Formats: sequence, structure tokens, C-alpha cells
Amino acid sequence: MQRREFFRRALALPLTGILAPFERLAAADLGKVKITDIKMRPSASHTQIRVDTDAGISGMGESGVTAPMMKAWMEIYKPLLVGQDPLAIGYHWHRLTTLMHTYMSRIPAMSGIDMALWDLSGRLLNVPVYKLLGGPFRQEVPVFINTEPRNMLDPVAVKDWADQFRANPLGFRAAKINTHTIFGIPMGRYTTALNAADLNKLRTSFANVRKELGLDYDIMVHCHNEYDLASAKAMARAVEEIQPKWFEDPLPPQFSDSWVALKRDCRVPLLTGEKCEMPQGFYPFLKEQAVDYIYPDIAFCGGITAFMKIAAMASVFRIPIATHNVGGIHLTMSCIHVGLSIMDFLTSEAAMGGANGGVLALAKSPPLVKQGMAARPEGPGLGVDLNEEVFRQRNAGRGGGTFQDWS
Repeated sequence: MQRREFFRRALALPLTGILAPFERLAAADLGKVKITDIKMRPSASHTQIRVDTDAGISGMGESGVTAPMMKAWMEIYKPLLVGQDPLAIGYHWHRLTTLMHTYMSRIPAMSGIDMALWDLSGRLLNVPVYKLLGGPFRQEVPVFINTEPRNMLDPVAVKDWADQFRANPLGFRAAKINTHTIFGIPMGRYTTALNAADLNKLRTSFANVRKELGLDYDIMVHCHNEYDLASAKAMARAVEEIQPKWFEDPLPPQFSDSWVALKRDCRVPLLTGEKCEMPQGFYPFLKEQAVDYIYPDIAFCGGITAFMKIAAMASVFRIPIATHNVGGIHLTMSCIHVGLSIMDFLTSEAAMGGANGGVLALAKSPPLVKQGMAARPEGPGLGVDLNEEVFRQRNAGRGGGTFQDWS
């Protein structure tokens, strides 16, 4: 057997049994329930999706597109699902992700449908999603938040922020901190090459944070794909001394040889992936050894089904996975469930805490979080019911109009 053929077969092996645990649990109930409708509504983060059935049970998810975009795609996706068995998740995922004509499938749009089907399946079978996925590997999942001092060059401001961060009742042990605010540039837009003064600001800013937090806390250096290769290399050297957990998204999100060049020159862990879709989007980063960690967003990459396929592929290369998450409670719970279900899981981003309770306030029975660890949920499906009152308050008047319910 040629080396290339051996590698191809080895890569395919872990992908073959992705849905096996679920298929065993669902086998006796196939064909008993049908999907009656799929509804959507805008939310503060993504677009909420609800899949209804003739059993009177529904499942919910979040699509990584705006409501107007999702409305257009519902015209294509809904006819493929209404009247079908909701437990045929693998079949539905294949149909939705392989559309070519007249339009290629919109992966972030169908991601929320897949998420809702997993929630629905767990509720129909009275089983948590992580059990459907073959887990758990652990009893709790590490979570972290995005937070930063108002001025990282001011030691007093950094100390005040660090005191508040350590005092958070949820006990987070890691913080993701932006770089664009240090430089005074727009987030997520290409910028010109950094100069010596810029790099000194970066070095000093993160050194101030490390001094206040000490080595008991992880720090993620957070970019939004703004920088060129030379700047990214210099930034990695500038933050090397603080021992960051990872250096995130310094280069444009698409794979290129620049990622490989950066990895060869970089002595801090590299991470990317929040804008990658499907296993195909992650494969070149893995194959070319261009990153140390990958970072799927379940609302964007193809849903829970795609995430499990991505995780299986990454396990061949022994590359751990974290989950990107700037969404609501259903995306947050999805991250917890997949985090329980795979061995090489690092941590999950989450918009928890804050004055209004963050995403946890959106759940009637939110997951328990202590010392930056989210406990294993025990309820069926994703394990939460939405607090409609809080959801409506937060989404009232979005876009200058009145609250928009399911359509």
C-alpha cells in the first residue's frame, strides 16, 4: 500500500463511527415521530431555530447567520425536513451540507438546524446530548470569558481589573484579551504593518496583566485576523514571555502558507478556526501542522455533527480542540456537551457572568459553574429550557422595531 493511500485510510477510520452511539440509542424509535415545522427568530447573538414535531416536543439551536439570511435559507431547508424523521440526523446533515444547485449549502445557516435536531433527539429519547455522542470523558468542562482592563498600559487600571476578575463568583481561571484595543485599530479589519512602538505597547500591556494575575491564570492573546505575516511573527515574540495559553487568529482566516511560516517561527501555541466550515475547512491546518489547537464554532462550522467529525479528524493529528462561542444559551450548552464527549478538549469560550448574568440568565435551569468549570448537565437534549421572559427583554426593539417572535 502506498504511503498516501495508507494516510488517507487512517484519516477516515475515526470518522466512520461518529454517529454509532446515537444510532444504537435511537434504533428502537426510528420512524415514530415526524418533523411538522421549523421556525426561526432573531436573537441578540445569532438566529434561534426551533424544530417542532407531531409528538409535541421541540428542539432548539442557534444558526451563525443573521435573521434575514436565515429566512432566505429556510425556503430551501424547510422542505427537505418537514415530514421527515428527526432522529435521522446523519441523513439530514448529509442532505443539508451537500446542496450544490441552484445554490451551494450555507453551512452557518444549517448549523443551527443540526444543533436543534440534536436537542430534539435527546428530548425524544430522554437522554442528554453528550450520551448520544458517546460521552462523557469528564464530569465538568472548563470555560473562560472575554475581558480586559480599560487601559492595559496603566498598572493601576490593570490591578483594578485583575481584582474584579479574580472576585467573579464563577471563578474563571482564564481570560481572552484583545490586541486591537491596544493599538487603537478597528476590530477585524486588515491593518498596516506594526512598528516598534506598537510592539512595545503590546509587550508592556500583556506583561502588566501577567504581573497582576500571576501564573495561576491563563491568558489568551486575541486577534481578529487583522495582521500581516511579519507583524504576526513580531507579536508572537512580544508576548512570548507571558506564556500565553494561545495566540489566536493573527492572520486572515483562510488557510495559506503564511500560517505554516508563522508556526515554524512561533514559540507560543497558535489557534484558529472560528470561521472554518466543515472538516474540509480544518483539514489543511491539520495536515500542514500550521496550528497547535483548532477552534470550531458549532453555530458556524456545520453544527454538532460537523464538530464531532472535525474532532475525530483532529484526533489523528493529536491536536486538541477548544470551542469558539459568542452566542446564547443553546450554543453554550452545545459547547459543554461536545466538551464532555471528546478526549482532546481544551476549554470553551462563553459569555457568562456580568451584571445581567450573561447567557446563564437565558436558561430556567442554567448549568452550574464553579471555579471556571461548567458541571455536567443531566437534563434531556441540551439540558436547558429557555427563559422566555429574559429572552424577550434582551431582544425587544432589536433593529429599531418591536420584538419578533417565531416565524
